Amino acid sequence: MDYCGGMPKQQFADISCSIARAVDVIGQRWTPLIVRDLFAGMTKFEDIRRDLGIASNILAARLDDLERHGVVERRQYQSMPARYEYVLTEKGRDLYPIVATLLAWGDKWRSAPDGPPALTVHTECGHITTARTVCAECGGELNAGNVIHAAGPGAKPGPGTALIGDYITR
Repeated sequence: MDYCGGMPKQQFADISCSIARAVDVIGQRWTPLIVRDLFAGMTKFEDIRRDLGIASNILAARLDDLERHGVVERRQYQSMPARYEYVLTEKGRDLYPIVATLLAWGDKWRSAPDGPPALTVHTECGHITTARTVCAECGGELNAGNVIHAAGPGAKPGPGTALIGDYITR
């Protein structure tokens, strides 16, 4: 169990909420940026460390967590000395919409005055684009004004969900 200031730290994996469980895997400081670098094609520990300016022990811990959760696979590419690269698994590649949506939000609301530092180009059409969240059934855009949330088969009251159930359509 993790402790913070003498108090037990809540494990998000124990909360009956898919967002909490996802944050438990990718919500630690540096983890989304490590995943971003992996999507950019960086696979070697030292490249990621240099790119982010992150301490080696922190990067090693985050990569170990991602490996433990099945988000990355560690592959040896050199034996003397042993060196490894980190490759996104299918589960890891499924994080792309999250990274792309964070990028779109950051570009819109947190970009420097001269614009975003990188552009997203859709290789199928060649256009500069941005992520959108769309309905998997009809393709319409999803936003806070046109969705409601209904209780799912795994819904249950408990830590982290004590009040939200009252706000979910039953």
